[in-house]
Amino acid sequence: MAAVPGPGETAAAGPAPAPAPVRRTGKGAGSGTVPPGDRAVTSLVPYSFDLLDSRSGYPAGIRDPLWQQAVLEAGGDPERLREAASVAVTGLCRELRRAGHTAGTGEAAETLRLACDLAVLRGLPAPGRGELLEAVATVLGQGEPLGRGRALAQALEAVLVGTARGRITPHAPRSGLGPSVEAELAELRLPCPEDPAPREVRLDPLRSALDGRREVLLQRLLVCGASYGEPLTVAATGDGTALGTKWRLSWTPSVPARLDLTGVRGVTAAQAAAGTLGETARRAAAEGGPTPAQILAGLAAAARCDLPELVDVRLHEAATALPRTATLPELLDALDLLEALHRGHLPGTSAESRAACAALTGDLLEAAVRSLPGLAGSDDPADAAALVALADRAAAHHLGLRTDDALGALAASASPLMQGAALAVRVLLDLDPAEALGDRAAGWIDGAGTPDSRRGLTRRLAGLLTAAGPLLQSSPAALTPLLDRVEHLADQDFLDRLPALRGGFDALAPAARDRLLDTVTERLGDRIDLALDAPPALLALWAAADAAGLVALKALPLPRQPEPDADRAADPDPAAPDVPPARTDESEERRLAPADRWRLLLGRERDRLPAGARRYAHALDELYGTGQGEGAGDLGTGQGPGRGGGREASFPTTREWSQELEALFGADVREEVLAGAAEAGRTDVLAQLDPDAVRPSVELLSSVLSLAGGLPEAQLARLRPLVRRLVDELAKELATRLRPALSGLSTPRPTRRPGGRLDLARTLRANLAHTRRRSDGTVVVVPERPVFSTRASREADWRLVLVVDVSGSMEASVIWSALTAAVLGGVPTLSTHFLAFSTQVVDLTDRVDDPLSLLLEVRVGGGTHIAAGLAHARSLITVPSRTLVVVVSDFEEGGPIAGLLGEVRALAASGAHLLGCAALDDTGNPRYSVPVARQLVAAGMPVAALSPLALARWVGDRLRGESC
Repeated sequence: MAAVPGPGETAAAGPAPAPAPVRRTGKGAGSGTVPPGDRAVTSLVPYSFDLLDSRSGYPAGIRDPLWQQAVLEAGGDPERLREAASVAVTGLCRELRRAGHTAGTGEAAETLRLACDLAVLRGLPAPGRGELLEAVATVLGQGEPLGRGRALAQALEAVLVGTARGRITPHAPRSGLGPSVEAELAELRLPCPEDPAPREVRLDPLRSALDGRREVLLQRLLVCGASYGEPLTVAATGDGTALGTKWRLSWTPSVPARLDLTGVRGVTAAQAAAGTLGETARRAAAEGGPTPAQILAGLAAAARCDLPELVDVRLHEAATALPRTATLPELLDALDLLEALHRGHLPGTSAESRAACAALTGDLLEAAVRSLPGLAGSDDPADAAALVALADRAAAHHLGLRTDDALGALAASASPLMQGAALAVRVLLDLDPAEALGDRAAGWIDGAGTPDSRRGLTRRLAGLLTAAGPLLQSSPAALTPLLDRVEHLADQDFLDRLPALRGGFDALAPAARDRLLDTVTERLGDRIDLALDAPPALLALWAAADAAGLVALKALPLPRQPEPDADRAADPDPAAPDVPPARTDESEERRLAPADRWRLLLGRERDRLPAGARRYAHALDELYGTGQGEGAGDLGTGQGPGRGGGREASFPTTREWSQELEALFGADVREEVLAGAAEAGRTDVLAQLDPDAVRPSVELLSSVLSLAGGLPEAQLARLRPLVRRLVDELAKELATRLRPALSGLSTPRPTRRPGGRLDLARTLRANLAHTRRRSDGTVVVVPERPVFSTRASREADWRLVLVVDVSGSMEASVIWSALTAAVLGGVPTLSTHFLAFSTQVVDLTDRVDDPLSLLLEVRVGGGTHIAAGLAHARSLITVPSRTLVVVVSDFEEGGPIAGLLGEVRALAASGAHLLGCAALDDTGNPRYSVPVARQLVAAGMPVAALSPLALARWVGDRLRGESC
């Protein structure tokens, strides 16, 4: 712990300039001044004491004033100063002992001795504050920055600083806001200067007028930044919205200070809140905004603070900007807020504003439905949940035809997750029958015979269950096909699909999986009904009959077991699974009961499984054993009949878990499970992936890259061969697909001018008429008109600026962008630049030829500022007519949309060729903001959902001079 210099010292060791005389005030302070030449006296005084403790009358900040009083009364006497230092050391040792650390007389004496020795070495008559702190840190701290060091820091704070506070003199001038707020708090019976005790309050503003006034005042103080009340989260019932609020309130000295600072914006809480919100809006407008998020935040704050004028202004801004620029999550948030305003759940609304909310709701719903195509490439479960919320609202506002078309498109060609969600939503809206959804889900299980199809099965089931999990429980028509398919699968076929099924059903909360299992086992006849309504006398007769039957069975002779054949193998291992490892005959008896299969794929009631099947459940619980949501706290507790997760210990090492997976499922499925674990954030599984045997995929590469940033260099070095192989294989596959689209770009052009390489084929064709027969009868061609070839890159020098969004939702696009840039960088006619941006812009052009280095350098995450990326790209342009600017982004601009449109217009006006790629993956499924993309198209940048192959074709057409 480093010594803290006092007011009379500098950071460096040695004497400091003599301080000014310190005025003594307070009880026992005496009169006069401390001699200015005595540094030891002033260095022990932590500050000048102009504020008095309101309770004790001693200088503010002194908890134990005895030693401080001794310092002040020493009058420069070295002996009395040493006594004051001993008082301080004794207090520190006492506080350390209270914290449970050893600090007795020996430590105190050694600390004082070292402080006095330091004073002698520095030519001081007595130890000052600096010498005392150095001795304390050396002797009492014992070189421990944590543990004992933290306890010592708390002891120093208690002894040298204390906890008592002073107060501002009542004669100091104050703004009108502070007294106004204090009077209002006292009237509402909330913590105030007369009653400063902190407490938590629960308010119901819609039922109590007093709570309504309290809620408005607390919201106004929150907007003003008074640090008076902290809102706490209140849980709602089901899918509803909590109408009550909960606050933690405390009156601290910082509250009046902050109120005095905010008093420049008004003399009442309402005026100060309105002024603060107005200043925030003016600042956002000066920066080119406001953004949709700022509009929604301002509207919600103005409504909660009961400011009707500001509510009308924000509603006008929302009606103008939100339908054109807001993303789907922002539109859903706006719809929730408008519904609360329309129903009067928030103050600050009038009849006109509520009518405006109803009119604006329809416009925002139409904008949200138009943005549904932008979800086609999403792999986020939150988007599946948003799809359900939007579909419910659209159906209530009679937007069925548009919603039907959008859902049909998503169900036909979207990502697997969104396909499952769209199909479930269509059933919920009565657009498709439930049995059709069940048949589709059964078909997914049938087709899951390859690694890609099994991953698709997991994502489709996750989307379906995220959107409509209770549908399987409440609709027998949807559940029956799944029951039949799971029941009729052979054991090995079921086990091959078990990890994928378990991963898909993991989207359900544990309690929801319990309810679904109850429904399934009840239909299969495997549910034991323990609820007996028989009278106690009858139960006693049944128990006696069971006991008599057990005695009779034990009295019967046991049948003789057949002798094993001589050539039969020894008894099998008792730990071997009851489930056969492979199917040998179509008519082979299935050993896994249908109910046990559902217990395995739902991850519930493991104690009711056969001994061999528990191995499979235990191995998958290592990845899927921690649920989320309702019932997650009961996992592994064993409470309730059959609800326990088992008592087996987790696998000690990842190596043992990997070996168990391979023994149970085989190498291919083991690799899929480990890849899923890596995607879930487990870094320890990466060492178990064999770089030579792993199957290259964008999903695995994105998982490895997302974990590489948090690994130490030693583990990262072992991981590089795996990343190198994944990148090389994917780049080779991509180059094979892109090469035909780029053919002709590097073809040499013929010329009569010598200087390049001789084009032999063209020279022969051009001189066939100039032949000569030799004496031996052979014919030779005389090259009177030789044809040479020149490099096309010297005649067609083009520049490609790839501007790639590396925000949190762009992992797959970043990978394909880097690989595509590496392939395009090999074209001689093209100079490729790579710009990565989130809220900052990084130029990685020097790493374009090495995609591995490029991907390891990129860090995905953060916000989105497309305008900054385009501004940097514009600075690289020298010849606009031969420059291609390609932006890869989801176009969810985090900054003002006006700045982005201005950059696009500037680039389009310069003559550069612009293109916006909504998605840059191998399938072309987009995930982007449709409203923003439409404005970019109007500003001069075409936006399309392009795969790497389609992007290469566009680049090739531009370089050849062809129109797109």
